[in-house]
Amino acid sequence: MIGNIAAVLALTAGSPVALLAPTEPAPTNVTLAWTSAAHTEAVITWDETGDVRNQIDIVFADGRTTHIASKFAEAGQPNRVPLFAGLFDQDYRILVRVVDADGAELSEPASSPEFDTDREPAATITLVQPREDGSILMRWKPGAYTDPNPGDPLDVPADLPYRYRPVASQPSFNEYDQLAEPTTETSFVVPAREAPMRVGLRNVPNEWYGYNGISAAVEGTKLTGVVTATGGTVRATGKAVRTVRACDPGPCWTEDNADNGRALTLQSRAGAGSPWQTVATGRTRADGSYSLAGDFAGAAGYRVVAPAVSATGEGTARTFAATPVVAVAGGDGPAGGGGGGSGGGGLPITGTPVMWIAIGGGLLVLLGVLFAVLGRRTRQK
Repeated sequence: MIGNIAAVLALTAGSPVALLAPTEPAPTNVTLAWTSAAHTEAVITWDETGDVRNQIDIVFADGRTTHIASKFAEAGQPNRVPLFAGLFDQDYRILVRVVDADGAELSEPASSPEFDTDREPAATITLVQPREDGSILMRWKPGAYTDPNPGDPLDVPADLPYRYRPVASQPSFNEYDQLAEPTTETSFVVPAREAPMRVGLRNVPNEWYGYNGISAAVEGTKLTGVVTATGGTVRATGKAVRTVRACDPGPCWTEDNADNGRALTLQSRAGAGSPWQTVATGRTRADGSYSLAGDFAGAAGYRVVAPAVSATGEGTARTFAATPVVAVAGGDGPAGGGGGGSGGGGLPITGTPVMWIAIGGGLLVLLGVLFAVLGRRTRQK
């Protein structure tokens, strides 16, 4: 007999309240309601017999504990407490019971109806398309949502169609800039900004306050190159680098990596207003280096281009880049070169051997005239 009593005590040592028979009636009519049309705060209320101390807990809908600290309403206080903060994307119930000053349970718990805390669904980005001018076209489709518990005490009619706010990451901090007001459109052009970056969308809270967003990576591109013309061949050599964004919880920075397998094009044009023509195409090596060669068809401006890479789904986009334009007149040896970042179109011509040859020839002519004049004056003397 003593052994049985000891066993019972051992089983209940961790929860002595379980041994106590209820001595107070359980609360009733546990309800939840929003306090304003903005749906920024909800309250829990209940009815009870007498003026007693209450303990209020939140549990998952299936009864599992949440480890969220209990709330208490002391005797003499209204039967009303704010709903627990920081709830989202789970289903819950509220339990209210009578307890004594030490927290021992004096009644069975009363339960509220089940309620969900689902936020508006995130959008799905369908296209991220960097452009030559540095802007980025972003397309998306609204998220889909099925209410698992329609008609619960805190359900709010959905704000349809869903609205989303376009955002883009800040260059040096792990935060996002809001680029426009919330919209029901399904596309947006992100203005040109520093790469690498992330672009995306945030939902507009309707029922449960809290952002639900999605973003996609856009890597930057650096491109260097030297153009040479030998005989009937023009060749461009250089290196491509992709820049990626990395962040701690606060600060962010840029890391450079070899752009392995990046498609490149060697282009030429007759003059500043002429269209670009493709001379050669190819891809970078594992270390980002490249060599492109094509037929030399005469004096022209040349550049190497890394076309923008669009992304769909979980892919990563990359920005457009081009080396500075260099004029090539033909002949052996280097024709010029230059480096470039991931800016917009071709840069102005930076130099040409033909120009220096012309200047040198002009100087020789001037020297010849000077010597002739000096010779004539000597003979006259």
